[in-house]
Amino acid sequence: MADGMWKILSAAFLIWAIGASVGLAYYYQTSQNQQKLLDNYAALADELANKVNICIDYGNGTTVWRNNTLVRVGLPLLNVTMKVAEVNYTVHAGMGVWVHAINGVYESSTANKWWVYTVWNEDTDTWDTIWESADQYIPSNGESIKWELKQF
Repeated sequence: MADGMWKILSAAFLIWAIGASVGLAYYYQTSQNQQKLLDNYAALADELANKVNICIDYGNGTTVWRNNTLVRVGLPLLNVTMKVAEVNYTVHAGMGVWVHAINGVYESSTANKWWVYTVWNEDTDTWDTIWESADQYIPSNGESIKWELKQF
């Protein structure tokens, strides 16, 4: 009787071990396929989207960064900024947009403070002012852009 029980337990354990091995192999193969799909989607995203770093300096000591913001390739800076902040602006025909406020912080003609943006220049390690309307400027992949409420 003990010999028969031993054979049954051994057979059950063998069936379990084979089943577990097959299951593990299946799940391993599935995970490898999923990883390949993710890698393909990441490559596709690199072709269709840019990662842009946006800094907003409110001019009062408060600075907020929104790094690696995914945006569609070719999206103007104004639209990129609107992905990370609430923007109040006016469109001037033939000239572009004028940004009045970002996240409720408004320009001030009495204090001579105005919203301007600069772009980080990796060659010179400086922020370069771009004299182009925010609805016309197209950020590049990996670019860092700073909006600043600047006093003149």
